Parts: sequence; C-alpha cells; structure tokens
Amino acid sequence: MRTQTIEFPDRKTLCIFPVERSQLSEALTELNLENGYPVIVLIGGAIEKLQAKATLRAIQTIAKLAHEEKILVICGGTDMGVMAKIGQVRSQNVYTFPLVGITLEDLVAFPGGPQSTKFLWWGRERWQLEPHYPYFILVPGSHFGDESPWIIDAARIFSKGNRSVTILINGGEISRKDIQLSLEEGRHVMALSHTGRLADEISQDFERNGLITVVSANMDEQIIKGIHSILRIDQTRVTT
Repeated sequence: MRTQTIEFPDRKTLCIFPVERSQLSEALTELNLENGYPVIVLIGGAIEKLQAKATLRAIQTIAKLAHEEKILVICGGTDMGVMAKIGQVRSQNVYTFPLVGITLEDLVAFPGGPQSTKFLWWGRERWQLEPHYPYFILVPGSHFGDESPWIIDAARIFSKGNRSVTILINGGEISRKDIQLSLEEGRHVMALSHTGRLADEISQDFERNGLITVVSANMDEQIIKGIHSILRIDQTRVTT
C-alpha cells in the first residue's frame, strides 16, 4: 500500500492506495483517523435542477451536523453532484469533520496523477477528484460500483465501536448497489425524498426494507433527529 500527497491549488491532501480491503485498517492509521467515529456514508450522484434547492439544503444540514458532532463522512470523492457539494460545503463553512473520498484509482484524475484515457471503458475523460476533501482512498477497479464493497468495509472499520448510517440523496444503479450492501451489513439507510431518482422511488415503496427510513430533504429537524437516533450520538460522542 502506498501513500501520496496530492497538491491541489489551495491545499495538500493525503491519499492512500490500498491494494486489498484487508489494508483498510492500516489506511485508517495512515490517515490518523484511528480514534473511531460515528460514520455517515453519503451516496448519490448528479443533482437535477428541479431538486437542486432541496438537495443543497439537505447536504448543508448533514455537513453542519457532522461538524458539530464530529461525525466522519465517507463519500465518492469525485467532482460531480452530491460528492462535489459535500466537499464544497465543508470548505465554504470551514467545517472540520473528517471527509474521506473513496473511489477508483484507474478512473479518476488529480494533480500529479494519471491523465491518459486510453484504457477507460467510456473513452473520453477521467473524473476529477473534488479538491476540498482532506482525505482520499483510491482503490482498484475498472467500473464505478467496484468501490462499493470498499466503502462498506471502511464504514465498519472507521466507526470502530460506534454506529454508522447510509444516507441516500437522489442516486442511480450504483447507489442501489450501495444500499443493498448496507442492508446486508445491517446498516440503517436514510433515503431523502424530494432529491429525485432512486431516493424518490424508494419513498414510494411501501414494502421497503425495515432498515430504510424515508425523510424529506426539506425537513432539517427530521434529518437531524433521524441521524441522532440511528447513530445514538448522545452515547457515542468522540473528542479529538
């Protein structure tokens, strides 16, 4: 497993490149995150115009809570959609919660990293990493979705005696895979309705899994209350 410092225009970011999922515990130590945290796995993708206001409001609520309660957030880390917004909101508000981007090394670009698109299955360009994340873990894989098992394992390892929750904002087929793996892990899922696509689809499914809770993206207090309840924040405060 190697490490690399990525030099973005206004910050330096530590990046870990594990080869096997068994190395995630070592990555935790390399990132100095071994204390254990309540964990939010934030999943979703492109933000549609009609749902943009509700989506941004929900991301701001989640980021503020993560800062106040020292919650570690895992997200995809690329510079698009939900993944970009959580990094931007964290930076704009000078929040300090740990934000870890986990995505595929072979499909992304970053300063000092690979730029060639010769072997990309979609052919044209790599996805840029979002420059405001303080940590990245870039993992093996050739198709988006290959990182999903890594994210599930990382949430379990990073929480280290605390609890974790998967929060869905919009989302597509990769998010569907993330949710299925979360449920198999026994992890609660919160789907934020009024953000579009998969989240709204799930909100209309009245036979959904009992581990899935639906909350409107416009209801800040309900989102906060739901996260508090699932993570049992009042019992798991961590000081760093």
